[in-house]
Amino acid sequence: MFTSEKFALRKVVDDNPSLAPSETRSNLIFQKPFLSNFENLGKHYFDFTSPGVQNTSKATDFQLKEDEKGSAFSSLGIVKDYASRSRKMNVDTMNVPSSNNEDPETNDQKLSTTARIRMASQQFIDSYSSKDDETSQLSHPFAVSFSGLSDDEAKDIQLLLTLLASAEKTGQKQFKCAIKLIQLCSNMSLNEGNPVERLVYYFSEAIHMKINREMGRLACNERESIFDLREALMNVDTCISEFHLKVPLSQVCQFSSIHTIFENLNKATKIHVIDLESCRTGIQYIGLMQAIASCSEWHIDLIKITAVGTSSESKIKDTCKRLADFAKSMNIPFSFKIIMIGDVLDFNVDLIERNEGEKVAVYAPFFLSTLIAKPNSLEYLMRVIRKIKPCVTVITEVEANHTSSAFVDRFTEALFFYGALFDSMSDCLADDDLNRKVMESVCYGNSIRNIVAADGDERTIRHIGVDVWRKFFQRFGMLEIELTDATLNETNLVIGNFKCGNSCSVLVDGGCFLVEWKGVPIFSVSAWKFI
Repeated sequence: MFTSEKFALRKVVDDNPSLAPSETRSNLIFQKPFLSNFENLGKHYFDFTSPGVQNTSKATDFQLKEDEKGSAFSSLGIVKDYASRSRKMNVDTMNVPSSNNEDPETNDQKLSTTARIRMASQQFIDSYSSKDDETSQLSHPFAVSFSGLSDDEAKDIQLLLTLLASAEKTGQKQFKCAIKLIQLCSNMSLNEGNPVERLVYYFSEAIHMKINREMGRLACNERESIFDLREALMNVDTCISEFHLKVPLSQVCQFSSIHTIFENLNKATKIHVIDLESCRTGIQYIGLMQAIASCSEWHIDLIKITAVGTSSESKIKDTCKRLADFAKSMNIPFSFKIIMIGDVLDFNVDLIERNEGEKVAVYAPFFLSTLIAKPNSLEYLMRVIRKIKPCVTVITEVEANHTSSAFVDRFTEALFFYGALFDSMSDCLADDDLNRKVMESVCYGNSIRNIVAADGDERTIRHIGVDVWRKFFQRFGMLEIELTDATLNETNLVIGNFKCGNSCSVLVDGGCFLVEWKGVPIFSVSAWKFI
C-alpha cells in the first residue's frame, strides 16, 4: 500500500504525460513589424528578474490556499493542478528504445532532464519497497530495469531514485535513513556535473539542510544562505544579462508583455507605464519606444515611465538616464520618475504623477509572488493599482505551486519545475559557462533551499499558478484580457531566434500565455483590466 508521499508522486507521473521527451516542433513564419524593433539591441540593456528573488519579510499563509482554490494545496490537489497546466504532448508514454533493436550509444533521442525525472518517479513507485531494514540495501536499493537506456541515462535515473527515497524518508521523519541516502546522492552528484547531477546536488543539499533544521542543528551559514539571495544578485548582473540573451524563457515573457502594453496603449498621445520593481536596465522600454516611433500614424506627445522600486536605486537612476538619452535620439518626448519605497505599504496613489488625458499601463513581472508571504501587503497593493485605474495591467509570474505546507508536495513540484529549468540551461549554455553556474548556484540553488528546507515564516519563496491568480484577481473586480494572435505570432518569432528554440513554446491558456520548456509550464504572462 502506498504512503501518501508515493501517492502524490504517482499522481504527478500519471497525470503528466507531457513530461515525456519533447517532440520537435515546426517553426511558424509570421510577419515581423514589432519584432524588428527588438532586434540587435545592445546586450547591456537586457533585464532578467529571477523568479527566485523573493521578499524575505515575515511570512504568513497565502489566503487563497483553501477558500479560493479548494483543495489545490492538498497532496492530491497540487498534482492535479500541475497536471492541468502541463501540455499533453503527442507522445503519451515514455518511449525507451529497446536494447534488442538499437544500441543506446547510437540513439539520437536523448532523454531530457524532465523525462529522466518522470521515469525515475515511475520506477520509484513501481519498484521501491519500504522496509525497516532497507538501509542495509542502500548500494542497490531499487530493483529496476534500465534496459534500452544509455549508461548516462541509467546512472541519472538511479541517482534520482535515491533522491526520491531520501525525500520520502525525510517526509516520514526517518532522518537516520534519509541522511544515509543523502550521502549516496552526495557521492554521485556534483554542482559541475551533468544537469541531473547538478539538480540532485542542490536538492540533496536542501534536504540535508531541512533535516538539520528539524533536528535543531542548523548552522548560521545555512540560515544566511536562505536569506541573502537578493544581496547576492546585486553582484551578478552581467552574468544574469548574458543568461537572458542565451535562454529564451525570460525574453519570451518580456517581449509578449511589452507587445501587449503596446497594443493596449495604441494611438494614445500620452502614455504612462508604471513599472513595479523591474526597471533596472530598460530594454523593454527601448523596444517599446522603437515600436511606437515606427508607427507613422501614431502621434505621441509624451512617454512617461514611473519606476517603483524597493532596492537598487542607483541602477534605476542609470536606467533613467539611458532611456532619456535614447528617447532624445529618437525625438520622443519622455519623462521618467523613480519612487523608492521601503515597504509596499508605503506605496500609495498620491505618489503617482498623472497627466490629463494619459493612458496608463501597470507592468508587474515576478513581483506579486514576492508578496504571497505577506497577504495584507499583496491585497493593499491591488487596491492601490485599482485606484490608479490603468487601462491594462500586465503580469508575469512563475507557473508553479510552491506554497504547500507539506514537504513532499513542495519537493515534488519543485523537482519537476527546476528540472525543466536546469534542462533549459544545459541546452542553451555550455557546460563551462559562468552564467549557467551563477544562475544555478546563486539564484536557483538558493530558491531550492528555501522551498525545500524552510518552513513557516522563513519559507518566503512561494509561487502559485495562473488559475489561483485568476481567483485572486476576481476579488478585485479584474477581468482577464485575452492576449492576441499577433502577440503570439511575434513571440514565436522571438523563440525562433534562439538555437534551442525548438524546446521553448507558448501555450494559450484561457486568455494568457504559458511559456513552456519541453511541454513543462515555467512562466505565465497575463493581462487584466478593472471593471
